[in-house]
Amino acid sequence: MSENQSQSSQTPTSTPMSPHKEYQEINTYVVFWGLFYAAIFALAIGYLCLKIGQTVDAFAPVSAMAIGMAVMLKRKNAFPENVHIQAIASAGTNGIGGAMFILPAFYILGNNSLGYFQLAVPIILGSLLGVLIAAIFRRYFCEEMAEAYPFPAGRAAAEVLTSGEGSKVKLMLGSGIIALIYDFILNSFGWWQEIISSSAFSWGQQLADKAKLSFRLDSETALLGIGYFTGLRYAAIINAGSFFSWFVCIPVIYYLAGEHHMVVEGKDILLANAPLNAVFREYVRHIGIGMLAMAGIIGLLTMSKAVSNVVKSAIVGIFKKSRMTQPNLLRTQQDIPMPAIIAGIVGIVLLFALFFHIYFSQSIVQTLLAMVIISIFTVLFSIVGISSIALTSTEPVSGMTIFMLIVSAVVLGNVGMHGDMGITAILMMAAFLCTALGVSGNFMSELKVAHLLGATPRKMQQWQMVSLTMTAVLSIGVILLLNQAYGFVGQDALPAPQANAMAAIIRPLMEGESAHWMLYLAGGFFAIILWMVKVPPLAFALGAYLPMEINTPLLVGGLISYFVSHSSKDSVLNSLRLSKGQTIASGFIAGGAIGSLLSAILRIMGFNYFLESWAQSPTAAYLGVLFYLLLCGVLYKKSISAKPSSNNPNVAKSLSS
Repeated sequence: MSENQSQSSQTPTSTPMSPHKEYQEINTYVVFWGLFYAAIFALAIGYLCLKIGQTVDAFAPVSAMAIGMAVMLKRKNAFPENVHIQAIASAGTNGIGGAMFILPAFYILGNNSLGYFQLAVPIILGSLLGVLIAAIFRRYFCEEMAEAYPFPAGRAAAEVLTSGEGSKVKLMLGSGIIALIYDFILNSFGWWQEIISSSAFSWGQQLADKAKLSFRLDSETALLGIGYFTGLRYAAIINAGSFFSWFVCIPVIYYLAGEHHMVVEGKDILLANAPLNAVFREYVRHIGIGMLAMAGIIGLLTMSKAVSNVVKSAIVGIFKKSRMTQPNLLRTQQDIPMPAIIAGIVGIVLLFALFFHIYFSQSIVQTLLAMVIISIFTVLFSIVGISSIALTSTEPVSGMTIFMLIVSAVVLGNVGMHGDMGITAILMMAAFLCTALGVSGNFMSELKVAHLLGATPRKMQQWQMVSLTMTAVLSIGVILLLNQAYGFVGQDALPAPQANAMAAIIRPLMEGESAHWMLYLAGGFFAIILWMVKVPPLAFALGAYLPMEINTPLLVGGLISYFVSHSSKDSVLNSLRLSKGQTIASGFIAGGAIGSLLSAILRIMGFNYFLESWAQSPTAAYLGVLFYLLLCGVLYKKSISAKPSSNNPNVAKSLSS
């Protein structure tokens, strides 16, 4: 068999773009719209990260928008352009986690001295490193192990792009406008309550006073849309964690409180008289942190053998002589040249080490140890993350980052790194690592799309780096903007759940304070119990750690998606309806987040028309319930209105049978 025949056998033969032909994949049109959508979703998803501690893929809404734009403008080269617009735009969510999960911890810990440059460097360098790591392992995961790794998210993106459903654009724009107006009014004027709480009603207040039970739900549209995408199973597990914290742990703590005192907003009071939120924040939340840390460790241990085999096979494959000397690779197998990748990785690590040494390190020993830790954990955890994305479309980035955080604190603490400078240094390492992990895992899904559709990986890799650099800079702006508008500490502040977890773990480690080790330990053991009974500990831990109002809308959205997907006896029609609901949910996510950001901008500019007293009234609570039910009704009714198209033979065949 000839060399070219061998190469062709590793490339899908039915790709929409032939590997033997050249296409105009990158042009001004692609770059403009790709970067435009990347910026929009960096802003929107950045806000959601700080709200709920999760990222959301942008491929579905961006793909639909790109297809619709191509139809309206009658683009003749639409398909290859749409593939790369989607890939460039996805950078808006691929690298956002490193900034949103880590950097707000500086403000939470009271460190306001870091400038824009210092905050941006680890995010930019981590993003570029993630792309290069994904490029190294692309051929192994996407081609050689195609049967072992299904890449569900990548395949879903490929299906959307090949479907050519430009009709979804109007639906997404309509739902996005509804969500934008809804969340803008909610956050700017307070005409109805955002946090729908049982305590707003007399019966609910009595329940909270006597039984220490309270139910809360955030009525923002973006959270409802995320719940629809999450689905019922994982939404139920997340809320099980939340109900465990609020309906089990909190009442037990009050029952056992006795004469115990605690400090709330600088005042020493009896725990029995403390607000529910204070007990959750000071005690129960730390059980969730212990669960998160142990869930990350469990994930690493359960995958250790597989990871070892993957690393060994991938590295052997990378440095095979035949790989290094192949002169005539097909277009669909062309990556950034390996010498450039290796040089880029080495250069990025050295640049981060130099940045670390100049601004945060107190000795060359600390710098060298930090560089070794970062190098080892980035390579190892990137393999874990890519494997996880390839199998399940999820990646335990926060768990892996927390593990690195603890190891770094112990190692660097033994060479004299302590106090505020030590905290800042290790959080910078965490931001670099977290960004690299998020990019390498999520970008591998984009490279799988390239493999399935016949796009050129090298072009995707090059423009992903451009887009990631831009979105990294934008993400820092989002953090500064929202910190100024809402803050990350105090009443009505943004939750920034991941950053709060990082801050809670790192401070006692570096300052010698008494940490909540017993609560961490209890959470860790509970995560082990969950794993033993085959309940995903990471999802449960996320629910136990986050405030209840963030989790409950996920359950509502998950229930709606379940009812939509079971709304008829025909499975294909149900799938069609579920897909239409996902289009509406995409509009809710993007429009709602943008509406909230616009509200924040107006607040910073001094336009504050929020009706504080009215928003706390029972009437506003009733209005909040009414409008939220209407929102849920729109999502359900519009979803089940989907009808089979005569252009869809699968649906037509199913219905005729």
